[in-house]
Amino acid sequence: MSVWLGFILIVVGGIMQGSFFLGLKYVQPWRWENIWLMYSFGGLIVLPVGLAILTDRKLADVMRLAPGNDLIHVFVYGAGWGVGSVLAGLGVDRLGMALGVSLILAISAALGTFVPFVRDSPDLVLTRKGFLIIFAVVTLLFGVFLVARGGKKRELSQEPVGHNAQKGSLVVGLTLCILSGIFSSMMNFAFAFSQSITHVAAKMGASQFGAVNTVWMIALMGGFIPNAVYASYLLTGNKSWAAFALPRTGWFWWIGAAMGLLWTGGLVLYGRGGAAIGQLGPVIGYPVFLSCMIVVSNLWGFATGEWKHASAQAKSYMVAGCAALVVASGLLGIANRL
Repeated sequence: MSVWLGFILIVVGGIMQGSFFLGLKYVQPWRWENIWLMYSFGGLIVLPVGLAILTDRKLADVMRLAPGNDLIHVFVYGAGWGVGSVLAGLGVDRLGMALGVSLILAISAALGTFVPFVRDSPDLVLTRKGFLIIFAVVTLLFGVFLVARGGKKRELSQEPVGHNAQKGSLVVGLTLCILSGIFSSMMNFAFAFSQSITHVAAKMGASQFGAVNTVWMIALMGGFIPNAVYASYLLTGNKSWAAFALPRTGWFWWIGAAMGLLWTGGLVLYGRGGAAIGQLGPVIGYPVFLSCMIVVSNLWGFATGEWKHASAQAKSYMVAGCAALVVASGLLGIANRL
């Protein structure tokens, strides 16, 4: 597979994950925990396990022969991402959507890019290629800042006078979002630091696609546990288990399945595209993936009326932020050719 085809797959993966949250808009009277459990089971268990079985015919042998410590590390990284997913919900609830999500994505982008870069390619950090990658990620972070600024101004312009959307302590919200960003970057660590597993899978005859799918299966099984535990806790505390049996909500199960397909399908395409780029796939591909996800999710926000009554200044910040993210992606593409 060519490098540019790998970039295209990463962009498509980002588009899919950026469209993932649309399903949450169409599941009333289900609560968040109902649809989240459906998404988690379909997207983090059924789909990755099925893909791994279909694309790695000697999956059992790979699991038996791969280094045990590395299998555990990938599983733990996936579980860490799952913890980050739970903390994101708690932090955004206290800090607000614009600032909370942007802070999480900024930290995740920085750590998810620089940790694999410094660990696996330290000789490139102080080269022209390395400086361009660093500049591109800084541009991405600036774009995230502009997106956050625009989102915050939108929230303020749309709130009733005297209303405060934030809940609880600002310090607690900041702490939760910072921790979420740190943990959320671990999904890219699972991909970046799984060479021993993919090497065994390749030796057993698996394609590059099948080898990476084995890694996603292990990581996402780890990620399923925190998400399922938290959703089940809310289902019990809010007494919302009964919502699964409400009349005329049968199609909500399909929405949950579609959310799982979009999220995990996007991740699978990112893995396939990142592998095609080569050694720097997790370094260059991950920020491109996140940039596409942020841009597309905001485009959906515009399309579904979220910005209908926002101020012109808020929209200007958002457009400028998305433009910076596109520029950052272009710079990363140039860096990969150096």
